[in-house]
Amino acid sequence: MDKDKVYVVLKNKVTIDTKETIYLRDIGNVYCSNVNIKKRVEDTEVYCGNGIETWDLIDTVDVAQAILKNSDYDIKFYGSPDVLIEIKSKEKENKIFEFVKIAFVSITLFFGAALGIMYFHQDVNMSDTMSKLYFSLTGIEKDTPLVMIIPYSIGLGVGMITFFSRVISSSKRRRMEPGPMDVELYLYDKNMEDYIINELSKNK
Repeated sequence: MDKDKVYVVLKNKVTIDTKETIYLRDIGNVYCSNVNIKKRVEDTEVYCGNGIETWDLIDTVDVAQAILKNSDYDIKFYGSPDVLIEIKSKEKENKIFEFVKIAFVSITLFFGAALGIMYFHQDVNMSDTMSKLYFSLTGIEKDTPLVMIIPYSIGLGVGMITFFSRVISSSKRRRMEPGPMDVELYLYDKNMEDYIINELSKNK
């Protein structure tokens, strides 16, 4: 008699509380023609937190052993070969602390970016460049040609906002495009998770 076929598509990462139990339905999707078997496999316990904040790893072997402990199925795995488990306690929401943290980071970034822009313009002697450009266009010597400096400053701010935010467009596809900071944060998270997975795999 042929075994019932069960297809499991695992996720890349899940986050759980320190004492939370993980079932197969939490880390992947199960497909099977038999609804009862599908439900039984989804309810298979695959991991239980031990009360400590840490990282852990569940691979296809761990999942297969948990499923086959009480039943005999023909299991096919798809998706990620390893599931990264981030175990951390639930943080209590503190709106005042969040506001202070966001305000501090925003102020630091604002003044840091402002100083960076000013240092750059000082290095390239932008003031002298503006004066010479104004003289070339009008024939009038002026140390601070505001008619050029003000539009340039506004354009610099608008350009930065446009570059570091999603494109304003009527196209849904364009609005879904990530900004440069989104991409950098995604790459940082991915590289960090790949490193953790590699280290955990060595110790398995």
